[in-house]
Amino acid sequence: MKRVFAFFLFVLCVFNVKAYDIDVIITKEGQQIQCYIVKQTETEVSYMLSYDDSQVYTLSMDNIRKVYPRNANVALQLAKQLNKSEIVYFSDYAKPIVEKAINEWQIKDEFEKIADWQNRVNETTRDAKIKELTRQCETEYLKKYSSILKLNITLGQYDAENEVFLLTDDIFGNLLVSVPINEGRAFKQNWSSAQFTPKYFIENDVIALASLDIAFPEQNKHYIYSNQASLKYEQAEVDYKFNPIEIAAGESPQKGQQTITQKTLQLGKSDIDLNIPSIGTSNSNTFVVIIANENYKSVASVPFAINDGRILAKYCQRTLGVPSANIKVHENATYNDLRLAVAWLKNVCEKYEGEASVIFYYAGHGIPDASDKSAYLLPVDGDGRYVTTGYKLDELYDKLGAMPAKSVTVLLDACFSGANRDGKMLASERGVALKSRPGSPKGNMVVFSAAQGDETALPYTEECHGMFTYYLLKKLQETNGDVTLRDLSSYVIREVGKKSAVTNKPQTPSVTPSSAVADSWQNWKLK
Repeated sequence: MKRVFAFFLFVLCVFNVKAYDIDVIITKEGQQIQCYIVKQTETEVSYMLSYDDSQVYTLSMDNIRKVYPRNANVALQLAKQLNKSEIVYFSDYAKPIVEKAINEWQIKDEFEKIADWQNRVNETTRDAKIKELTRQCETEYLKKYSSILKLNITLGQYDAENEVFLLTDDIFGNLLVSVPINEGRAFKQNWSSAQFTPKYFIENDVIALASLDIAFPEQNKHYIYSNQASLKYEQAEVDYKFNPIEIAAGESPQKGQQTITQKTLQLGKSDIDLNIPSIGTSNSNTFVVIIANENYKSVASVPFAINDGRILAKYCQRTLGVPSANIKVHENATYNDLRLAVAWLKNVCEKYEGEASVIFYYAGHGIPDASDKSAYLLPVDGDGRYVTTGYKLDELYDKLGAMPAKSVTVLLDACFSGANRDGKMLASERGVALKSRPGSPKGNMVVFSAAQGDETALPYTEECHGMFTYYLLKKLQETNGDVTLRDLSSYVIREVGKKSAVTNKPQTPSVTPSSAVADSWQNWKLK
């Protein structure tokens, strides 16, 4: 460990790099610790107070109120200039505003019909509303706090070979600005008259410098610093917690035989959505494709499929340790999206020469071919009446099985009987569910399927997930991801069977390994 820290110190000294990306720990007593976190687990945090000190300190999570991420220096400066003890992070700013607005927006109006309310307030519309409100908060946050930040930019050395000046700011650190060599001397001589116009964006939950216009009015010259990270817009992720969406139809009147019921949907409130374990290890040789098909163009939607995909992606990153760059999420994937996703996996596996592990997840419709009972995944631009618009499951298995992968785990929260998650038929002319042929895994592959034969892959409405996906994630949550596929499959099969029996709609998940891994897959782990 000390050799690693010594190397960090060597790099900082040789290249004269100032460390701006500090972490901050707030203890339950209110103490603020500025530090560099080495490792964080569910039970403790290990940190250094500076890169000059190889001493590692450990603090129990029981004594910690909050851990702020890297790039905390900007937030610290804001807090200092506002004379506040708390750090000003975007998530802290937006969370109460968005939660209050959503909780008010989702309530059924007294003069609103239930059908109209359900069209207005559902998982898809609420997600869109959250994004709209979050963007409004981003604009307001940047407007409010960018005016407080005071830049203090100093001019550094000129690199003649690359024709760039090094500028340094107390908050944002080193900034490289391109200046042609024939203008470099004038740039330096006129530096005291430079005027700065910054533009900001949100990165790592705080204000970051997107660009800086450096103007010399007398010379009519402008030079631009640009942060390339700002060119790719990613909306800030905030861990919102909302009240359940409730309709209370009122009390039953004295006369008549009317039945009065109340239905509650717990959108965004499932226990597996809110309590996702985080680990400190990296699972860098695992690559994940997640297909979450909810909103179809020609057939009924698949309730909660997008939520399934998004939460699984969080578990892959936080609980299984898969880097975000290794996770490709395709929401409402078209036929071409499916093909491109498989092609990406093929290319990655070939480059890793047998060292890569693959997780392929699909939530959406499946359809059977009535002529030969073969199964197809249905992209959102497909039609449930025509299997030619689907992606054949046998083809998927052939392509995944041919990849030089260490292991391939396929997770299918879909049924291939031609029925929706609610049990209704996709194609109206098909009056009964069909028993499809499940297909044969190839290579180093094991397949978890949500249902068998003519069964339906049911939703778990109270938890806003597919039932199969809910119990899959529940086991990962309970075990911090450290579970064998044997124990994972046993749990999912047992719990889905019990829950579906209560609803009187049997659903029986299955596990099918290829012949090559028939004796070994049970000891595999996803992390």
